[in-house]
Amino acid sequence: MKKHLFLSAFLCYSLIAANAQNKQADSQNKLTDDLPQYDKSTLGFGIGFDYGGFGGNYCIFPQQNIGIFGGVGYAIAGLGYNFGLKFRLTPRHKFNPFVMAMYGYNAAIAVSNSENFVNASNMNKLFYGPTAGIGFDYGNYRTRKGYLSVALTIPFRSPDVNNYIDQLKNQGVTFRNGLSAVGFSIGYKFVMF
Repeated sequence: MKKHLFLSAFLCYSLIAANAQNKQADSQNKLTDDLPQYDKSTLGFGIGFDYGGFGGNYCIFPQQNIGIFGGVGYAIAGLGYNFGLKFRLTPRHKFNPFVMAMYGYNAAIAVSNSENFVNASNMNKLFYGPTAGIGFDYGNYRTRKGYLSVALTIPFRSPDVNNYIDQLKNQGVTFRNGLSAVGFSIGYKFVMF
């Protein structure tokens, strides 16, 4: 009798627990279904290394947290480009921090024309190397037609950059601005699909 009572109680408990788990799974699936899908592709316009200077950026997200991007733009000394990876932390939130790593232009030396340098644009030069960055995307995820993207970037420049600057100084070029150790990026990304 005690065995049957114990088995009956165990069976009832198992059925109740299984039913509760099914209801919980159904409610979680409903919540997940109510959330819009993450953006799988964006086209952005802005300023910064990831935009190739003043230009555009196209990014594809094969997975909601990982994106592959390329940027092309005007980098004062010529056509700049960069390509890299973007790692998003919270892709389904309004405020979405990210880190990125890229390779491409990370220094531009532009010499303006003067009395001493008639063809100064021939001295313009772009330098290429790796750049890392941290930033955030900000926008209403529910409507998700587009969002603001802001980042702070750190270029890892080769000694060739300083060598070229020294070479130009020896030729009489004066520099009004030095190269910054950090960069800034800001743009607006349109969700393509």
